[in-house]
Amino acid sequence: MTTTQHGGEHARPASASQGPAASTPATRPPAAQGCPADIVRLYEPTPPEGRTGLWKRLRERHGPIAPVELETGVRAWLLLDYQETLALLQQPQLFSRDTRNWREAIEGRVDLDRTVPMMTWLPNALYADGAEHARLRSPVMDGLNRIDMTAMARTVRRIADELVDSFVVQGSADLIGDYAGQLPALVVNRLFGLPDSYGHMLNGLTALIFSEDSQRTEESINGMQQYFAGLVARKAESPGHDLVSWMLGHPSRLTHREVAYAAALVVSASHMMTAHLIGNTMRTLLTDDHIRSAHTDARLSTHDLLDHVMWNDSPLQLLAGRIALQDVRIGNARVRKGDAIYLSVDGAHRDPAVRIGRSDPDTGLASGSRAHLTFGAGPHSCPARALGRLVASTGVSVLQERLGGLRLSVDPQELRLLSSPFLHGVRELPVAFRPGRPCEPPAVRTQQMEQVPPVAEEEQPPEDLLGRLLSWWRGLGR
Repeated sequence: MTTTQHGGEHARPASASQGPAASTPATRPPAAQGCPADIVRLYEPTPPEGRTGLWKRLRERHGPIAPVELETGVRAWLLLDYQETLALLQQPQLFSRDTRNWREAIEGRVDLDRTVPMMTWLPNALYADGAEHARLRSPVMDGLNRIDMTAMARTVRRIADELVDSFVVQGSADLIGDYAGQLPALVVNRLFGLPDSYGHMLNGLTALIFSEDSQRTEESINGMQQYFAGLVARKAESPGHDLVSWMLGHPSRLTHREVAYAAALVVSASHMMTAHLIGNTMRTLLTDDHIRSAHTDARLSTHDLLDHVMWNDSPLQLLAGRIALQDVRIGNARVRKGDAIYLSVDGAHRDPAVRIGRSDPDTGLASGSRAHLTFGAGPHSCPARALGRLVASTGVSVLQERLGGLRLSVDPQELRLLSSPFLHGVRELPVAFRPGRPCEPPAVRTQQMEQVPPVAEEEQPPEDLLGRLLSWWRGLGR
């Protein structure tokens, strides 16, 4: 579960009542870097072959930083250099995450409420700097630090087993839709202290937001707004032993609206990123004999395998834009105060300067190094990387342990990549395996296996905002 910057505004909640470089002379940035036809439109869907070739072409043409277009006439920079990216993330005094510093917004060329994802402004820690960032981030950090990670591992294992139980007898499954997409949603929903039915709804709403059906996307965004507003309203009225209740009671005294945005950020940062980390790891094991052999022979641990995937097949393509707070030079580019700079995680990982000497002497793989940027760096780095690793490593391990003879059921070339410019993964991961048996019924399992006991399902959802949303979701036949 990473505190990454993909698609966070899709989880924008309603209110609780509503449902380093030297200074250089300033120049106009990307517009002066060639004819408009040469400018890459960053938000175009990912091509079927992926974006690796694009990063290479941009680096060959422009060096470590390239001009891009966010929307028609709205220019920005794309940073491709690993060391420059790391330095930028670690220097908030030079590069702000607060998009209200964006010159395009200050001068009225874009509306921060209507511009492209990740360049809007929201009242959560992702869009704040300095003391305000600390105020908004500390309730999330302190809440996550209250989790007993040893016991939580048992909870994640149980949820993973229950998901596998739902398809193990069939001998086939879609590891994205049937498993990897659902696991992180159910885990975070459990941390919110809600019955699993709300977790399945949360997963479904998120999946629809990332679908290509624009009508259903808008409907799902509205549903997500109601989920977070209703969640906070319910926990404010009946606090429990859960993350949202802890944030509501934190000394930072966040408003209900700020807690709703904080909860939305936890989900947007954790759900799809973790889902596709599991998916990309399983795809690697199913398609790369070298890696599968190293892992099977215990020369590559599950955690080192995850790091290898996060270096070479990261679920994160882009980190959200930073705003230059002064004129700077990066490579041969003159970046002007107020310019937006996007960070290409995958491009930085493919920087020739960091690809050299990365191989493990035993496996020949990029394992063991955790200096990848999938979890970010600096003050906006992921506060829940330990929990994210736990969910991903457990998710991968359970599949390997319980699905004998696991193999792809289609040719690898038939796998379809996500179209999102932020996320990297496949839409489906169809597999076949030897049919197996479910685990023991939940009633047989000892209660000591739970760190966060499942909340009893409601025979009839209450008539609050969250309950009405669940009734609506059920009415759609979901």
